[in-house]
Amino acid sequence: MKAKLILAHLLFLGLTQVSAQFKTTFPLPKEIAHGVLPNGMQYFIMHNEWPKDRADFYFVQNVGAILENDDQDGLAHFLEHMAFNGTEHFKGKGIINMLEKQGVSFGKDINAYTAYDETVYNISNVPADNRTLLDSCMYVLHDWSGSLLLADNEIDAERGVIREEWRTRRNADYRAGEKIDKTVFAGSKYAKRNVIGDLNVINNFKYQVLRDYYKKWYQPQNQAVVIVGDIDVAEIEKRVKEIFGSIPTPKKINKREYEKIPFHKENRYVLATDKELQRSGISLSYTQPKPLLQDEAEMTKSMQESLAMQMMNSRFGECIINNETAGLSFGISDNNLSRLDSKFSLNITPKKGKFLEAFTEAYREFERALQNGFTQQELDRLKTKMRSSYDNRLTNKDKISNSYWAEQLQLYFLEANPVMTMDEEYKWINNFLNNVTLEQVNTVFRALKPKDNLIISVSAPEDAVTKFPDANEYWNAIKTISNTKLEAYKEEELTASLVKDQLTEKAIVQTSNIQSFANAKQSKLANGAKVIIYPTILSKDQILFSAYSAGGNSLADWQDLPSTQIASAVAAYSGLGDYKFTDLKKKLTGKTANVSPYIGGLYEGFNGSSNKESLTTLLQLTYLYFQHPRFDNSTFEKIKEQYQNKLNNAPNSNEKALSDTISVLNTNYNKRNWLLTHDFINAFDLNKAKKFYSERFSNAGDFTFLFVGNISEKDIALINTYLGNIPSTQKTEKYFDHKIFMKDGKTEKTIFRAMDTPKTTVYLHLENKDVVFNKKNKILSYIISEWLTKRYLETIREEEGGSYGVQVGANLSQSPTPLFSLEINFDCNPDKTDALVKIVHAELSRVQTENIPANMLEDIKQSIIKNYQEQIKENSYWLNALTSYVRNNEEPLDAEILKNTLSTITAKDLKEFTVNALKKSNSVQVLMKAK
Repeated sequence: MKAKLILAHLLFLGLTQVSAQFKTTFPLPKEIAHGVLPNGMQYFIMHNEWPKDRADFYFVQNVGAILENDDQDGLAHFLEHMAFNGTEHFKGKGIINMLEKQGVSFGKDINAYTAYDETVYNISNVPADNRTLLDSCMYVLHDWSGSLLLADNEIDAERGVIREEWRTRRNADYRAGEKIDKTVFAGSKYAKRNVIGDLNVINNFKYQVLRDYYKKWYQPQNQAVVIVGDIDVAEIEKRVKEIFGSIPTPKKINKREYEKIPFHKENRYVLATDKELQRSGISLSYTQPKPLLQDEAEMTKSMQESLAMQMMNSRFGECIINNETAGLSFGISDNNLSRLDSKFSLNITPKKGKFLEAFTEAYREFERALQNGFTQQELDRLKTKMRSSYDNRLTNKDKISNSYWAEQLQLYFLEANPVMTMDEEYKWINNFLNNVTLEQVNTVFRALKPKDNLIISVSAPEDAVTKFPDANEYWNAIKTISNTKLEAYKEEELTASLVKDQLTEKAIVQTSNIQSFANAKQSKLANGAKVIIYPTILSKDQILFSAYSAGGNSLADWQDLPSTQIASAVAAYSGLGDYKFTDLKKKLTGKTANVSPYIGGLYEGFNGSSNKESLTTLLQLTYLYFQHPRFDNSTFEKIKEQYQNKLNNAPNSNEKALSDTISVLNTNYNKRNWLLTHDFINAFDLNKAKKFYSERFSNAGDFTFLFVGNISEKDIALINTYLGNIPSTQKTEKYFDHKIFMKDGKTEKTIFRAMDTPKTTVYLHLENKDVVFNKKNKILSYIISEWLTKRYLETIREEEGGSYGVQVGANLSQSPTPLFSLEINFDCNPDKTDALVKIVHAELSRVQTENIPANMLEDIKQSIIKNYQEQIKENSYWLNALTSYVRNNEEPLDAEILKNTLSTITAKDLKEFTVNALKKSNSVQVLMKAK
């Protein structure tokens, strides 16, 4: 909806104008330092301690692609790239080099985006205890404002990078979306811009054209500095005034223009087909102007609309799950379209060839709600859900991230979207929920009914046999349904208990400490189940839960794998006990608990979470998944339909052709590696799925249950009441290692595919079974991937301009067999394929023969330490560490061990490890080229 953050229930006099077109009656919280410098630049500074000792820097430019002239088409985005290629204070790659020495990584922590109406840069997760670094970050933002060097050679080098980004992004979804946008934006400049730009412009623009755009629009009055983090606000504000206040006011201030999407009297229809498109979609939409004033009345109306849309989407979900439908999904949304306009949409994903039928079903349910309204039960249920959500948000208000607040302040600067503290937001939302009535919600919902300026857009795979309905068939369907009296929505009363079984607490056989995890306790229950609790204070009211038992799909016959691979999904979406899936969701309204079963390759188990109040619900759900799962045939058929839909245009899917080729070569054509084909789907068997699930979850004694967070020894009695009553066979199982690896030696394959936009995709995978698994080698594996990433960034992207980016990932795994794995993949210019593949292999040889530069090794070490410092503040990190310890006896890291381990790693160690890992590795190389 219009506001990401709901507002406090306060009335203010006067208007706060923060942008040329939007105004608000809500001032910023007193905790936020805000000002306008003499040159017109705004700043927003806020103290926030999540994560601790970190700060985020955002530089918001109220300019984007919509301001380009025709000879500048794509240069707003081009300029964003150039911001990292030399500035007044940071020559060449100086920004990236300076930040990476502090562990602040390009791509992960340093990034930017360009849109139609804004360009936003960010430097995130900066160590906040380094005042010199904080100053340096402000000087980076200072240079982005008006001190880019825009050197000729750097511009020319970046042309190739942009060309390859254009090539990578131009997939079937992009092409279909671009055609639809021409209709949606018709009559406005938005219809002539697509951000990435015109390749003819990218390849040929004169240097001065880019500099002219930069000088004209990157002016202080269009810019805002946003700094949020564990900082001294007064000190940072002083430095902001000194550093950014020194930027001169332009002699000529260019007025920022805003583009309006015109109203069209006639309704419109657009069909966008593409041979490579894999799914179909239908949208009924209309554009509407955004409110220019954000006040109490507007925000109340916005929240009323939000309630109505949430209830409508819940109904759509029920309709899809509980009925035989021609659609795979229905939904409504109200999304940002441009700076001045939003778009309301009814969205439908139809089954193959069922376009008009699916549209009719969705519009009928929509019209049913328009005619009859929603029910008091639906509204009360949603209110309960929202109150519970906001209770949790308030409890954990100290865990709201820097990036969240920075994005809120960005929206305040650009569109006057109000920003309030969590306490004020909590007060406002509860007051709103106390006072909002069903009549009000139904009234604002009816006002959303599409009336004029409508667009029906259809995207679909292009083929010779599909007959698409014409526009009049859709318009006639709307007219017919609107003139039909529809029966009101009804729902059953849900009174049955979630767990009917009479359960009593069982005996605890043994309790012991968990070494290496202070305060962690393990209890062995009477049925043999092991329960481990690990209390933390990282989050005030969060409990993370997981459970595992060895076996997984490794114990299934290969013929049965299709059925076993969907078994947990059928269980999860069938409901539990006496409740089907949709009723179970209603029954759990207001509960902050979720549990999902899984059956993986080596293990089966559960993942879930709750707060303290809903711990009982989490345990009940887990108990029911063991004792009373449902395997509904209707759910099974719907999951089968979802898989079938993925194959609708499979022969024309280049992505599937590539992934299938990689999959069979990585597994050396092992029969246990089923590809998604009609044979795979035809092998689905509900009885086999149910039988295998029941076998895997029939023995609680073979499970280990782990709880991390707001949990204590006092909770063991409650845990034991549910988990201790699950039957046990006292049998211990192990997974089976099927020894699935790639073929020994080098395997190379080239596939040729028809492509609308020619490109080559390069994939290389190296695998070595003889690398010893330990902490040091695991770190060395990561360092290899980072070293290669930096090398390929320099050679393939920057020097050659041959690819938008090369993805490199290395891993050293322990189960089922210690295995080193390195994967490299990228899209590239077809004309440069051979040269770039040679570079890939040359760099792999180089890292085996040369020592890593000392400064690069130190930068990567700093990044590892910084990432660790951030990860250990999350319960999820400790749940994973605890699981690795009890499952594989993998000792957890602490700060001292990590620093000591890193201090012992030398360039020589890395080279020796790299030679051992790469020289003896097997490999799979796949190239996908255009015919």
